[in-house]
Amino acid sequence: MFGDRQLSVISPATRDKEVFKWIPCRPGEIKDENSEIVDVISWVVSDVKEMSENPALVGLLKETDRSSYDDVSKLCDVYNKAIIDLWDTWIEENTVPEFFNRKASRGHVQFILLQCYNRAVSDPDKLNQYPPFSPQVYGETSFELISQMIDTIAVTSDDVFIDLGSGVGQVVLQVCASTDAKFCYGIEKAEYPANCASRLDSTFRHWMSFYGKSYRPYTLERGDFLSAEYQEKITNAGVLFANNFAFGPEVDHQLKQRFANLKEGARIISSKAFCPLNFRITDRNLGGTVFL
Repeated sequence: MFGDRQLSVISPATRDKEVFKWIPCRPGEIKDENSEIVDVISWVVSDVKEMSENPALVGLLKETDRSSYDDVSKLCDVYNKAIIDLWDTWIEENTVPEFFNRKASRGHVQFILLQCYNRAVSDPDKLNQYPPFSPQVYGETSFELISQMIDTIAVTSDDVFIDLGSGVGQVVLQVCASTDAKFCYGIEKAEYPANCASRLDSTFRHWMSFYGKSYRPYTLERGDFLSAEYQEKITNAGVLFANNFAFGPEVDHQLKQRFANLKEGARIISSKAFCPLNFRITDRNLGGTVFL
């Protein structure tokens, strides 16, 4: 009976309910799936000004035992009532709340991408051929590296961003959620990561809607970025990212030929140098930037 328990959390942006299945656990045993419920509420409370000013909710959030169904259930009840009351106020006063349709904070983007990844990638071991983006380093390394890229390379509303060999797509999603890019493309040839990317895409849109967060337009495509159909996209891109450790010399060579036709001012970020003109952002595995 206890294995079928569910808890719902109301979206602050849409008023829809997100239903979570409670995973049975021993006292003091914290399951990731159960802890996520508290994390979701915590991010909403920190993002929605009126919620952060609710002392009863904030206090309960700090005291909640994440291994206790009763504790988490009580937190959900108090949170949901607070959201419903806020919605009634917003409707009555014809108010658009401050949090709505603004960018998520960096930490919130990271949490959302982790939520999406956990739902979209059913067999992470199949992604071991993409070491910088494997689940083992997702939260610790890859997000941090892309954050450094974003901080170093100013992606503007005039820039199209392309990830060449985009894997499951989390780099594209991080860029579209964190920058003012005109458009973001991800192109992935391999079947399994491309299928995961399709699920990640729909899951990302769902959670961004749940939190009421804005993001730039993007698409994740299955295809060969060396094929003729992508030549124009590559040529017109302002920022190109390539995790080219595993590309091999032939793919590197073909990409360098295509890069010769990039528009003036285009920037390339790679995990290893395509040519000697290379400025290293860090001494870690994210290689650098080539200014053309």
